[in-house]
Amino acid sequence: MIFNKGLHTTTFLLVFLIITQLKAQTSIEDTDIQLAITIDSAIYHGDGNTVDQHIDYDVFTQRVFKGLHQSSFDWKEYAEVFRQQLRLGDLLIEQIGREGEYSFVKVIEDENGNKNLLYRMIEGDGMLDYNEMLIAKNHLGQWNVVDVYFYLGGVYFSDIIGTLIALENPDLIPNKSFRKSLLKVRDLYGYNQEGMFGNTIEQYDSLSNYFKKEKTARLALIQAYAGQGGITEFEEQKALYLDDFPYDKSIRLLLMEVYGSLDNFEMAYAMNNKLSELIGGDEYLMLREAEIYLSWEKTSKAKKVLKKLLKSESFETDARLLLMDTYYIEKNYKSLLTELLKVSDMVGVTPEEILPKESYPLFYSSSYWEKWKKQQS
Repeated sequence: MIFNKGLHTTTFLLVFLIITQLKAQTSIEDTDIQLAITIDSAIYHGDGNTVDQHIDYDVFTQRVFKGLHQSSFDWKEYAEVFRQQLRLGDLLIEQIGREGEYSFVKVIEDENGNKNLLYRMIEGDGMLDYNEMLIAKNHLGQWNVVDVYFYLGGVYFSDIIGTLIALENPDLIPNKSFRKSLLKVRDLYGYNQEGMFGNTIEQYDSLSNYFKKEKTARLALIQAYAGQGGITEFEEQKALYLDDFPYDKSIRLLLMEVYGSLDNFEMAYAMNNKLSELIGGDEYLMLREAEIYLSWEKTSKAKKVLKKLLKSESFETDARLLLMDTYYIEKNYKSLLTELLKVSDMVGVTPEEILPKESYPLFYSSSYWEKWKKQQS
């Protein structure tokens, strides 16, 4: 975990033991909710066929070609190729991944009044991402997915497919400079993931002016400067980005993680709150808020947030796990034991499996633990 400095190592491991149940707002149209639940279940089960049935291939293909700055090609022919050969449902599941927890959050509207299904993704290493599935009604009045926007990376699914087309079919894009930069952008996040931040910066500098202004490339550059320790350049690029995209959600998610890694908890907290504001609230971000408070050693505020979550019965296991960390920091081993036993009953594993002894030595040497252990034996 980024914020908690290794104190609590099991929060994101145990979350996968419990499948999050969908909680939908009753005020939203039933058809929207049904579509959201159907897609959520299909992605969880790796069912690309079902996802395919709810993709409007015609509109999606038009968006692909618009992203490639092409209008003269017969996109309908490509729509059929996508449907029969590319299988967008399977590719979308591959992009989202299945190593983690993927769940529907709510229906939201973007700044242009378009309706989106908001999903949350928690990867196996605890990395948080969101995506918005843009939906629209077809000629029969049915809601279908026409594109997907991934917060991490600031990229649309149609952009990803466009890059694949440019790679496989060079003749489709006669502008060689455009195609060259398009393919270079694809490598930026790969470099960042490998810790090759200098490569990202060098690659960005070689892009055409058009691509240097695009969200995806600029987010990768900001991440690279942060990873390389170039704080001055990082802050400069961040400020320029926010001037151009003041209401962007992607950069708030990125900055929340970056500032957490830099121990700048005040800014991490601010980015968490801004992201929550932009998406209209998500109780999971309250967990992240509590994590920030813990790393900030503001345990009383962390407890207040966590107890509020427990009252709402949202993310109960995760909230109790973090609550144990606050009690450990405060040396309140009695309350820690109480929470530990509750979680042990909830997930059906022993207390020692939940809290590693090497990470919580003071608790395991406390009189409260020793007394309870004797009672059990």
